[in-house]
Amino acid sequence: MSGGSRALPPGLGPALARALGVIARADGAVLAGLALLVAITAATGLPVVAHGIALIALVLLANAVHELGHLVAYRMLAPHGRAVFAYDGMRGALTREPLPRRRDRAVTAAGPLAPLVLALCATPLAALFPAEVVGAGIIAVGHLLGLALPTADRRAWREAAPSPNADPAPTLGA
Repeated sequence: MSGGSRALPPGLGPALARALGVIARADGAVLAGLALLVAITAATGLPVVAHGIALIALVLLANAVHELGHLVAYRMLAPHGRAVFAYDGMRGALTREPLPRRRDRAVTAAGPLAPLVLALCATPLAALFPAEVVGAGIIAVGHLLGLALPTADRRAWREAAPSPNADPAPTLGA
């Protein structure tokens, strides 16, 4: 992975700072170039091109937000758990210690939900940036569908270990 992978320190703040460094190494130059292109095309009277370039940047940002969603949830549920964050722009991974089933699934769901939460928070900007807000919503729904499609998130959801102290669910007629 071009951004690399780094072991995460305990605590949310330090882990988030280290993960943002990995993301910046992977995507920083590309995002800066895209931002420059957006500024140039908007200044030269090409707003449709500027919106298109901004949507490309949103795809990269949504992947980063998705992976950060996993990280934030994991650090909130296991502040001192061992984890390694790897990211290359279009792929990311949080390799971590397993948690009880519900917590494991919460960490898994947090990734796909993070872009959706961010897109919903951006809706007040729809009057200024309609294409970007609609695009962010579509991209976010795509991330959420990752829980239903054969993706790493779906696999993690299905493989979430049962809680060690959980009783098996009763069956009908038992």
